[in-house]
Amino acid sequence: MRAVHVAAGVAVVLAMVTGCSAPKKKPAPSPLIADDDRLEWASQEPAFVVIRKTCRRLDVYRYGQRIRSYPAVFGDGGTRERKMFSGDHRTPTGLYMIIGARPHERWGYFFLLDYPNAHDAGVYQEALAEGTIPAAGLGSAVGIHGTDKPWLNRENIDWTWGCISLDNDAIDEFSRFVWVGTPVLIED
Repeated sequence: MRAVHVAAGVAVVLAMVTGCSAPKKKPAPSPLIADDDRLEWASQEPAFVVIRKTCRRLDVYRYGQRIRSYPAVFGDGGTRERKMFSGDHRTPTGLYMIIGARPHERWGYFFLLDYPNAHDAGVYQEALAEGTIPAAGLGSAVGIHGTDKPWLNRENIDWTWGCISLDNDAIDEFSRFVWVGTPVLIED
């Protein structure tokens, strides 16, 4: 499975957040990510999505080269803390895969991610054992979609229940670059 192949290389960089630069602006050199526009560790992937919550961006890469960058909004539970349980309205952080893609009456398109994954389940169980979260379950149905609230997207106001929202023109274009099986890295 392609995401498993990528996971080994990505695991090293999960903790690293690259700069929030606009496309074509080069950040300070890094041994793993030398340029936001190019991700060498994703050079074998026909499509790879990187979502940077702090930057409020969703970037699409083709064989490691950034081909599109879109403004994005997130869950209204805040972007500074990790998604921990159902109902916290936070967007998860980690490596995921698109496991479903379909047109959606309300949001143009909906790309379902494989949240929660095994890592999310482990983090949840640990927090539950420590008593730091309620026993609400992990949640599900986190994805990337368009908007029925375009004014909120334009103002960068987080309004979803944990999903990533693009404006409707962007989600339409995005739908032509990704497919079921595309890896998605969500960083803080």
